[in-house]
Amino acid sequence: MPTKHNDISLFVIKEQDITPQLDRAIREILVVCFPADREHFQRQSFWHSPAVYRVIGKNDKGSIVAHAAIVQRDVIIGPALSKVRVAGIQGFCVLQDYRRAGLSNKMMSAAIEEGSRRSFDVGLLFCREQLEKVYGGMSWRKLDAAVYMTDDKNGKKLIPSRSITMFYPLNAKQLPPGDIDLAGTDW
Repeated sequence: MPTKHNDISLFVIKEQDITPQLDRAIREILVVCFPADREHFQRQSFWHSPAVYRVIGKNDKGSIVAHAAIVQRDVIIGPALSKVRVAGIQGFCVLQDYRRAGLSNKMMSAAIEEGSRRSFDVGLLFCREQLEKVYGGMSWRKLDAAVYMTDDKNGKKLIPSRSITMFYPLNAKQLPPGDIDLAGTDW
């Protein structure tokens, strides 16, 4: 059963239930919200890691107006090599005409509630510094730890410096101290 926010219905959808038609509609909103990445999103609806579920906001005409994809990853943190089960948020967006009405908060709440239900320890997201205030308003906190990813070309490296990392406690209230190894690419 979808939840509602004003006239927007929110749906949590498992990735295996995404039809080709729905994937195309998701790619269309991503192209609009991330125009600099148009070519990428015309081909696929995720960055480097496919999602395990998505939160979709649809208006009363059935058009997608908001989107969030959630990646599942076990990351390794600190000198103790603690394994932490992460819900990684990617492709979070709301169309311009639907912003400033609380929809972003409702979308994030749905993503976080589902992550908690699925027993994720924490949420992680990467964003530009200018979005820190937006996500901070949703109770995400900026992390000051170094975050490493692994890619096929260069091996292990720091995530791009244009990104900041933000954390949200789910079933774990805090992260172990130390640097974070994403044990794969960023998302």
